[in-house]
Amino acid sequence: MATDNISRLTLRDRVEPSLRDGDWWPESRVLEDELSHLFALWPPSAGEITRVLYSPPDWDDHPRSAPVPGRRVKTGSFPRDDTHQLVLVMRTGRRLAIGVIPPGTAAGEAAELLAAR
Repeated sequence: MATDNISRLTLRDRVEPSLRDGDWWPESRVLEDELSHLFALWPPSAGEITRVLYSPPDWDDHPRSAPVPGRRVKTGSFPRDDTHQLVLVMRTGRRLAIGVIPPGTAAGEAAELLAAR
């Protein structure tokens, strides 16, 4: 289901507390595999991610950590969290909320959701 012309990650240019900081469209529901893709897309200028909190209904696995380029990152969740987003904890302590677009979403619809930033 790879899409050559659609970026799978969008980030907001400015912080607005009432809005998510971005959106991500993973290719599968296997978080341990997908986090390496997210980290590969992550712009260095956005800072270093040290921990990932996830919404359990979005994923078939629920790892305590996951391999990402060059290291492992701690992961966690709240059992009843159904926000359909990731909370990325940055090295600075800042937290970013990233919406998760379901992997089975049609490419055109995903592109529209990602462009809506």
